Amino acid sequence: MTRVVADTNIIISAIFWNGKPYRVISKGMQGEYQLVTSPEIIDEVLTKLRNKFQFPEDKIEEQANILMSLFHMIIPTTKIDVVRDKSDNKIIECAIDGKADFIVTGDPDLLNLKEYNGIRIVTANELLHDYKVR
Repeated sequence: MTRVVADTNIIISAIFWNGKPYRVISKGMQGEYQLVTSPEIIDEVLTKLRNKFQFPEDKIEEQANILMSLFHMIIPTTKIDVVRDKSDNKIIECAIDGKADFIVTGDPDLLNLKEYNGIRIVTANELLHDYKVR
C-alpha cells in the first residue's frame, strides 16, 4: 500500500478547511493509502494549534487523539540535514524511516527538492490529481 507523510501545514489546513489538504487526509482515512507521521510532526501540529490558533487545551488533546488514530506512528532514527529550514528535516526523516512513497506539503523548501531517496515530494493537488495512489 502507498504510504504518505503529510507535512504540518497539510494537517493544519485539513483541520480548519475543506480544501485539497482535507481531501488528502480524508483519502488516507478511507484507506486509499496509509498516512504516516512521527511524534515530532504531531508535536509541531499541536504547538501551532496552541500558539498560533489559541486552541484550548481540551481541544488540543482531542486533536492529538484524532491524529494518533488516523496516522501510522513511527519513531524515526534517521538523521539528515538537507533542507534550508532545519526543522523541516523531520518530515523527510519520518518519510525515510516510515518507508513513505510521498511527502505532501505546501512548503516551497521541501517542494524544491522534488524527490529525496525515491520519495516524491508533492503538493496536495499533485497527489490528488497527478498520481494514482492506492
